[in-house]
Amino acid sequence: MKKLLILTLSAATIFTSCKKGLEDKFAESQAMNNGNTVTVEKMTDIKVPEGFDWKTSRDVNVKITTTDDRFNNTLHLVSVYSADPSKGGIKLAEGSLSNNKAFEATINTANTINEFFLIKVAPDNSKVMEKVKINNNAVNATISVAGITVLGKTAGPDCSTGCGTTVNNPSGNRSYSSGTTCLTGTINISNLTLSGTAVVRICGTGSINNLNMNSSTSHLIFTSTADINFTSSMPIDGMVTNYGELSSDNNANININSNGSFTNNGTLMAGKNFNPNGSSTIVNNGFIDVDEKLINNSGSDFTNNCKLIIHDDFDNNGLFKNYGYIRCYAEATIQGGSNNEFKQYNGAMLHTEDIQVNGTITGFGTTSLIKVLGDSKGNSQGLINGAQNFCDVNGIEGPWNSTINGGATQSCSLYIPVSSCNPAGNGSAPITDTDGDGVADSNDDYPNDPNKAYDNAFGPSTVAFEDMWPSKGDYDLNDVVVSYTYNVVTNASNNVVRVEAQYILRATGGAYNNGFAVQFPITRAQATGVTGATLEAGQTKAVLVMFTDMREEMQWWNTVSGQNTSTPVTYNVAFNVSGSTSLASFGLGAYNPFIWNGTSGFGRGYEIHLPGQLPTDLANNALFGTGKDGSNLGSGDTYVSNDGRYPWAISIPTSFDYPKEKADINTAYTKFATWVSSNGAQFTDWYTNTSGYRNAANIY
Repeated sequence: MKKLLILTLSAATIFTSCKKGLEDKFAESQAMNNGNTVTVEKMTDIKVPEGFDWKTSRDVNVKITTTDDRFNNTLHLVSVYSADPSKGGIKLAEGSLSNNKAFEATINTANTINEFFLIKVAPDNSKVMEKVKINNNAVNATISVAGITVLGKTAGPDCSTGCGTTVNNPSGNRSYSSGTTCLTGTINISNLTLSGTAVVRICGTGSINNLNMNSSTSHLIFTSTADINFTSSMPIDGMVTNYGELSSDNNANININSNGSFTNNGTLMAGKNFNPNGSSTIVNNGFIDVDEKLINNSGSDFTNNCKLIIHDDFDNNGLFKNYGYIRCYAEATIQGGSNNEFKQYNGAMLHTEDIQVNGTITGFGTTSLIKVLGDSKGNSQGLINGAQNFCDVNGIEGPWNSTINGGATQSCSLYIPVSSCNPAGNGSAPITDTDGDGVADSNDDYPNDPNKAYDNAFGPSTVAFEDMWPSKGDYDLNDVVVSYTYNVVTNASNNVVRVEAQYILRATGGAYNNGFAVQFPITRAQATGVTGATLEAGQTKAVLVMFTDMREEMQWWNTVSGQNTSTPVTYNVAFNVSGSTSLASFGLGAYNPFIWNGTSGFGRGYEIHLPGQLPTDLANNALFGTGKDGSNLGSGDTYVSNDGRYPWAISIPTSFDYPKEKADINTAYTKFATWVSSNGAQFTDWYTNTSGYRNAANIY
């Protein structure tokens, strides 16, 4: 507010504008109820819904637990992101987590955000990420053990869309040569024949006796709801994709024939042998369990991205690429030949009772592991090389004429974490905790300080004030504009131990001698070692004063185009927090910023806060209910006017571009009125630089 006269409270009321009879404008402002954008001339033309809180963000209560108990008392790190961090998500908070200690925090979050991304980092640096919805301003989530990323896995199709024909409870003999057919309900098929370009999706449960695929272009799909048992051998001559549960009887082989392809995204329980043949292609993104032998024949191409269990022998005569875990309960034989090779990638593991190395095993990327529990044998054509360790837990028995070189080493010390794809793992994680606070150095922002562990950054955000309270302002919301960031430091117990803040005074468009301070949710005695600000006396809670007269801070207002400008003033503030104050109770947000009118005739008691915030101990409570103030201290409905619930301050969860001098915020931001009139339901991002949201002529 730009008033050049210094007045007492009794005189200040002359600045309040006479309210126009704008019932027609109020009606117009309610047009949003039928989906229209509200267009009004100024703030006081907006019909503010009863109880509207003027908040562009809200507190979200977060509680995260884990079932991961692999590391005893060493703590896991959990981080909360605003979105997928690989796509620009911002880290909002972090802290300690264990199987018997939850991570809890209160995070002030923009109203535009409806979900969080959680990343748990174990002491061995294995990670898992989960996306969670925000429900009723809360997030409650449990993170399980991290798993190997399942490459290429998708949810898959279903039988609700894309079906040319749907058959419920199919039985007898079924034959299809073209189109897409969906089979649902109870499946009891004697002979299923596919030819031509037929696509068959199975969404039901039951059994199939014989499968006949007469074309390499036919496609059989088992959806995520399928649960099918094959009572005789299953020959695959076309394309088969599994997202559900497949099994075969104990006399039934699974044979992927020449030019056939099998992609497993679900579970396959093979009752007898699993036989890739000729130029077949197999990709396992889920779990395959073979009751007897797996023989990968010459010309076949097998990629294992997750878990493969073989209860008898494993014989590789083709190309095999292992990105996950293989367990062989008998003997694994790696045969030689120009087209035969066994490859391991990025921490994969071949775990076998015995091994016969007659060909080449090569490791790529991150070191992988070959672990032998029984006998190791190999002929002179055998070669283990590349990024992998060879471990025979009892020592190599022989006869052994194979070679281990080219980067491969004979060692059992390689750490492989347990995961959803690798249930065995290997070794113990090399965990270092220099300061002994229970947080591994790799997860500790302060590895040499037992009293600190994590940085929690908040901001940048902005608070913008009108300074005429309890009289009405002009709603350009540039009388005092302060942007700020916080770093809240917590320890291994997720208690706040230090606060580091930066405040930037950007505009001083009011004519009063306004001061600026922030009240924090701790007692005054808990704030120690304050630097960069003054810990105000006479307060029960900790109140830090950055300045007492903005006119002594900035010569120019920074609100008038063409006028000289002042360099924004930066205040670097820090203090320690004693006692045990949890991150959940302290929170991450704006806290309670306020200004006061220190001009002669007014004074320290003229505090102006955000709507819904309470005054400090030094406020003059006699001012509430005077002028245009409509505060109810008892209910906490504070700092809104009695003539339409208009505010004297607003908080924005970004570095806000404030209006020019005398430009009502409603004329600077074209979606502002609709946001207010809709009770915050529409245009929650009204303050952004989205096309059509701004009138640049009215923004400084």
